[in-house]
Amino acid sequence: MTTPQHLPEVRASGEVERPGAAVNQEIIDHLREELGQVRRGYRPTDPKVWRLDLLAELCERATFQAVMKWLSSGKRRSANTRRSYADDIRTWAAFNESLGRGPFRLGGLSYEDITSWSLLMEARGVAERTRARRLSSLSSLHEHARRRGWTDLINPVDSEDHRPTIDRHDTSTATPILEKDELQRVVDQADNAFEALVVLLLYILAGRVSEMCAADRDKLVVLGGRQHLDLTRKGGKKRVLPLSASVADLLALHIGDRKSGPLLAMPDGERVDRFEVDRIVTRLGRRAGVLLGRDLTPHVLRASRITHMIDDKEPLAEVQAFADHSDPATTIGYFTRRQASERNGRIVDEADAMFTRVAARWAQAAV
Repeated sequence: MTTPQHLPEVRASGEVERPGAAVNQEIIDHLREELGQVRRGYRPTDPKVWRLDLLAELCERATFQAVMKWLSSGKRRSANTRRSYADDIRTWAAFNESLGRGPFRLGGLSYEDITSWSLLMEARGVAERTRARRLSSLSSLHEHARRRGWTDLINPVDSEDHRPTIDRHDTSTATPILEKDELQRVVDQADNAFEALVVLLLYILAGRVSEMCAADRDKLVVLGGRQHLDLTRKGGKKRVLPLSASVADLLALHIGDRKSGPLLAMPDGERVDRFEVDRIVTRLGRRAGVLLGRDLTPHVLRASRITHMIDDKEPLAEVQAFADHSDPATTIGYFTRRQASERNGRIVDEADAMFTRVAARWAQAAV
C-alpha cells in the first residue's frame, strides 16, 4: 500500500492551470472527481487536496497531459486503479524531487536513476510486490506516451534488471491470516459501532479497502427483501453483494438519516479514506494482541476471509468468484499457503514427538 511517507510534500494548492488544448476539459473534470482527494499527511487533521491538483503541480505541463491520457485510457477503467496509478506517479515525482530536479517529466529519470531507486527501496525494506507495481506503473506510462507521439522517449525501467521476481509461494512475505477466534477478539476491541462495521464489512465481503471507501450511500439497494451493496470492484467490475444481518444493522446505525454521500463517512460528512481505515484496524489489532510484531491491515481481513472459505471446503471456483480474483492462480495461492502451513506444522510435530520429555527435564532442573 502506498503510504504518505513515500509521497511528496506539496506546496499550498492554488488555482492550478488546466491544459485545454491537448486534453479535453470534460475528461479532466471527470478524472478530477474520479481520482478523488487525498490527505497531505498521515494525520486525520491534515487537509485533503485533489489528486489531480497534486499531479498538475508536480509534473511539467506536457508530462501532466501525458499522465492524464494514460489514466483515461481503456485499460485503466476502474476508479480505484486510476487512484493507485496516480499515487504511484506521485511517488516517482517525490523521488525525482529528492534528486534535486524540477517538476517531474517523462524522460527525466534514467536507467541509473531507477537502479538507485530499486536499491534504496530494498534498503528501506519496501515489499517486492510494492516495488514491482510502482515500476510497472512508470514503465506503462512511458510506453503509453511513446505510442502517443513521444517517439524518442526511452523507458528507464528494464524488466530484466529492475523488476523483482515475485515468488507466488513465498510465505515469508505473504499476508498473515487471523483465525476466527482472533477476529472475534479484534471486533470485541471496537470502541463504537463504526469501528465494528469496518472490520465486519472488510471481512465478511472479502472487501478491498479502496472499494469500500469509494462506495456511496445510494449504492445500498434492497433486492428480494434483503439489503445489498452495489459495489465497483477491482478492474471496474460491477457486483451486487448481499449484506449480512450484522453488517446491515451496523450500517443503519452509521448512516442514520443520510440519503446521499459516501457510504463510510467521518463525523463531518467527509469520505473515510483508506488511511483512516488502516489506523482503525491497526489499533484494534494491537489491543486484541494479534499478529505480534506485525500490524493488522485491511488486507489481512480480506485474506483471512478467503482462507476461511478454503478451510470450510468451499470449491476453489466459488472462492475465486467471491473474491473477484481475475487469475485463478491467485486463489490457488491462498490454498497452497494454507496447505503448506498445515503440512509443515504436522511434519514438525511428528519429529518433536521423540523429544517430549526434554523441555520438562530442564524445567524441573531449574526449579
